Amino acid sequence: MTRLLSAISALGLWLCSSLTSYANVFDTYGQGASTVAVGNATTAGGPTAYAAYTNPALLTLSSRSEISSSVMWTQFRLGRLPEAPGGRLPQDQFSADKAEDLRGGSLGINLKLHDRLHFGLATYMPQGNFGRVKGLSPYQTSYLRYSELQQKPAAYTAMALQLPAGLSLGAGAYYSLKAKGLLQVSLSKRESEGRFDLVMEPVIVPYGGFLWTNQTFSIGGFYRAAQETESEIQSTFAFSTDEATLPFDATTSLVPFYDPSVLRFGFAYNSGPLQLYASIEQARWSQFKAPQVTITGNDVAALSEELASRDAGLRDTYAYRLGTSFPFQLSAVSSLDLKAGVELHTSANETSERSTLIDPERRSLAFGGSWTLVLDDAGRRLGWEAAYQYSSLRPLSSTTPKGSAVNLDGNKTIHTVVGGVSYAL
Repeated sequence: MTRLLSAISALGLWLCSSLTSYANVFDTYGQGASTVAVGNATTAGGPTAYAAYTNPALLTLSSRSEISSSVMWTQFRLGRLPEAPGGRLPQDQFSADKAEDLRGGSLGINLKLHDRLHFGLATYMPQGNFGRVKGLSPYQTSYLRYSELQQKPAAYTAMALQLPAGLSLGAGAYYSLKAKGLLQVSLSKRESEGRFDLVMEPVIVPYGGFLWTNQTFSIGGFYRAAQETESEIQSTFAFSTDEATLPFDATTSLVPFYDPSVLRFGFAYNSGPLQLYASIEQARWSQFKAPQVTITGNDVAALSEELASRDAGLRDTYAYRLGTSFPFQLSAVSSLDLKAGVELHTSANETSERSTLIDPERRSLAFGGSWTLVLDDAGRRLGWEAAYQYSSLRPLSSTTPKGSAVNLDGNKTIHTVVGGVSYAL
């Protein structure tokens, strides 16, 4: 019986192993070359083709319908994260210092339905594998934001209405995935048997924003609810010994993907050739709970092992963004817009908390430009845009739940290149 209870405990710890939930590509790196180039500080102004994601109220700033398409390439230069001694599994092939590049494409649409009503769409589609669910051993650690496994499709749809007195309101839905399933396992001294059925279901996350603007200043705000994707997997187990067969049930929570609630406020200034953008963002990572398992049996006193919901050891993060844009009129039919921006992202790691998720503070510098050509007398415009973002991860000292020290130096970098084309109808 003692060995049986040990096996049950070991199984419970395996089921509890945190299924790492990575931040999505839009939230981490941005979307579209024109927004990345100004440090993603576009809560209250800037390009509107991707406004369905940045702030749906911005859709009304454009007097025309717009479509923009971009390709994004991100290269990681990260360090290997420690693995605590004592684990019996072979070394994980997905080492952070060997992370593959991220490649994907994005599409932004701002469709003018009426003089005061706009529809917006912003999507991201990764190249190659996407939507991967990966579990970690309790002895492992992983980056929260910077991983080849963070790629997943993202889709935002929104409507925006322009009101009197320079006020605009927008609301929309973010589409993601959750999981539900069934796990059945039978173990005996002679054989093992099991089956598993996991189904992915869509999740709709609401969000909204506002914008107030006059000829010179703009103030905007944005809020997106947390992605409620924690799912239960109903499990049935049967352990057989020479003495008896002891069945029990387990409920395991699975979090395949998670995006925290996000709150942004921004400011924009437009005077002559100078355009300035500033934004601050709060991401509620402190609300994320690690997956858990609850085991019950016929003899509750002997078999019950309940592991309470555990905090993931994360705290809320803040992003401070500042960008500028300098447009130049090259001729009667063409113009050049030079852009630059900086970002500062705080760490999600609590200094006093242990966590399997590692999130160093990040500082980013971006620059880029766009060239726009007027096509005809109706004012239709075709533009080409490009941006480069350099990110440096700051030193970090932390501890894993198994007691291993994590000491990252300041030599870890991330490089992102974005290029695309836009068209105004």
